[in-house]
Amino acid sequence: MASVMNPSPPVQRLRLTYSKKGDARYIGHLDLARFWERVFRRVSLPLAYSHGYHPQPRIQFASALPVGVAGENEMVDIWLTERVEPEQWLTSIARNLPDGFAIKSLVEIPLKLPAMQASLRAAVYRVCWEDVSEEELRDRVQNVLAAREILRPRFKKPEKTYDLRPRILSIDILEDEPGCVRMTLLAGSQANARVSEVIAVLGLTDRRHAILRESLILDEPSL
Repeated sequence: MASVMNPSPPVQRLRLTYSKKGDARYIGHLDLARFWERVFRRVSLPLAYSHGYHPQPRIQFASALPVGVAGENEMVDIWLTERVEPEQWLTSIARNLPDGFAIKSLVEIPLKLPAMQASLRAAVYRVCWEDVSEEELRDRVQNVLAAREILRPRFKKPEKTYDLRPRILSIDILEDEPGCVRMTLLAGSQANARVSEVIAVLGLTDRRHAILRESLILDEPSL
């Protein structure tokens, strides 16, 4: 029981950056967490565990990715009970990944950095539609950006509303990619804009489209 109640303290923290595309974008967040735990166990990373009667591996994601949305630079932090050389583990981890996943980097970060969720400030998305003309897309984007407020029902509390407009930091038409925009939206524990909500206020939910989360913006000290 002592080993369950008092797991070995972590001595190292790694940050894994990866992409999640193709059919992998349909894996939900809980299944994704179990997936990475299995991968890390398979390559024998010395995972640190939480305290308590039901200890869990100390694996932490920056932000859950909505089902159906691809990710270019997703991040997960891993706490270890033994020090390792990150570069030596890249090949082993990559070898155990199915189609749709790719490792971008694995680096050591300070143990005492705040949780990524607390440091998350914004998310950048690329959204592309197949059957929306450049003129229509530009008009819809301009109308949203010109709005002083955009009241939307709250998630899980539809009887209440919130103003989506200040959570939309930018929407840029991608001139070299017809039918595509890049959105920078507030993200994190203080305020969050769901990309599906922005697509809804653009009036383009029913048009066939693909979403890629390109990056997450963290407010962290230089690593």
